[in-house]
Amino acid sequence: MKDLILNEIIKNGIFITNQLLDEDEKNSLKKDFLNKKNKELFKIDKEEQIKKISETLFNFLQQDSIKDFLRDYFGSETKCTNVLFSRAVPEMKIDDSEQIKKGNVFGFHNDDSGKQIKINILLNDLDEKSNGLEYAATSHKISKLDKFLISVLKNFGLYKNWDKHLINYQKNKIQGKKVNFMSEKEIKKKFKIIKVHGKSGLIYIFDTNGFHRQGSVETENLTNYKRELITLYYNKK
Repeated sequence: MKDLILNEIIKNGIFITNQLLDEDEKNSLKKDFLNKKNKELFKIDKEEQIKKISETLFNFLQQDSIKDFLRDYFGSETKCTNVLFSRAVPEMKIDDSEQIKKGNVFGFHNDDSGKQIKINILLNDLDEKSNGLEYAATSHKISKLDKFLISVLKNFGLYKNWDKHLINYQKNKIQGKKVNFMSEKEIKKKFKIIKVHGKSGLIYIFDTNGFHRQGSVETENLTNYKRELITLYYNKK
């Protein structure tokens, strides 16, 4: 399983599976997070702290397939920095330029956190037309031109730790736009969009350097369905 996760993340930036949790684990996680507030964030200094949130969650993260994948992908030991529980209500779709102008999660963006992995556990069933994550496959990889420009700039002591899309960043900066966003039109022109949906217990893992957004809906019939999600943030130690 480790190699499967690793290969998919390297290739597309995202891995999706319903094979990592059994029914008892799913039910236990639902119980542990039943009374958590929306957007309740737990700062993590030591991994043992996760036990206090949910022992089932802690035990899941000790699996060799998870720990080995993280170490191999980052090329070093990693740490969990945050555990976030969210209970998101779908929102109606609005103009893409407005989403980017507001800088919100409904516009395609990458996280401004260097190399980072998010492990997400879905706690309820999620319809394909609802507010699941939309991920631009392969967008976590920067272009050859970006790589060349970054290597040149590093020779002058600039962008030493940079590992993101440089041209898009600079173009947005010059135009006064949110620097880590890309328009829906440009995304669809360059990349295939993967929409996350499925049954409770679904797990999806992605590189946050890839462009992604929370899906919005086009009919009010779907605005009553909440997406309940556990998100774990992983970075290099």
